[in-house]
Amino acid sequence: MKIRGDWIGRLLGIAVFLLGVGVLWIVFREAHQMFTAPLPSAEKSLPRLGQIGIEVLKKLGLLIVMTLAGSLIANKGVQMYFASLGVAPSKNIEQPSSEPVPK
Repeated sequence: MKIRGDWIGRLLGIAVFLLGVGVLWIVFREAHQMFTAPLPSAEKSLPRLGQIGIEVLKKLGLLIVMTLAGSLIANKGVQMYFASLGVAPSKNIEQPSSEPVPK
């Protein structure tokens, strides 16, 4: 018996996957712009340098959150695609044998 997949589910899975990849592409583009931007002038006062450091840490935190979100979205798209094919992930966990191990 052949299992027939759902083509709408496959299309939605591909669309969600591409959305996740798009989010990741935006993250990489923003990171590239952030790290290729010229550094602030060294003539700034100490409180201004602290403020710049806090802004950089905020941007890095947002990039990390966006990266996690993009990867989770892409993962969900892959799961939707394979679920629509009728393919269930198999868990091959070995069951411990009930026989005692000889010494």
